[in-house]
Amino acid sequence: MKITEREQDGIIIYAVEGRVDSEGAVDLDLALQSATAEGKHKMVLEMAEVRYINSAGLRTLADILTQNQKAGGDLKLVNLHPKVQRVFQIIGFDRFFNIYPTVEEAIAAF
Repeated sequence: MKITEREQDGIIIYAVEGRVDSEGAVDLDLALQSATAEGKHKMVLEMAEVRYINSAGLRTLADILTQNQKAGGDLKLVNLHPKVQRVFQIIGFDRFFNIYPTVEEAIAAF
């Protein structure tokens, strides 16, 4: 899995590529936890290149969402692949996460 990071207007934007499986979830968790440890609680995850996510990945996202919201931030998701979008719908995560078609729209929502 590949994770790239940039910052815009105090918002951390991650582009994630690959599978968010048990191994990928660990990498993703390390990246996101690093930002929260620095007090950065406004995040956008661009996920167009993620074709698979398992329970470990979902748990990581839910944990970070909770941490960020408690600190006055958020974790916004962008451009979910249809397969991943379907997983979110099936388990009801689409009710908890704000999902946007573009990074620009997610940033504007802050």
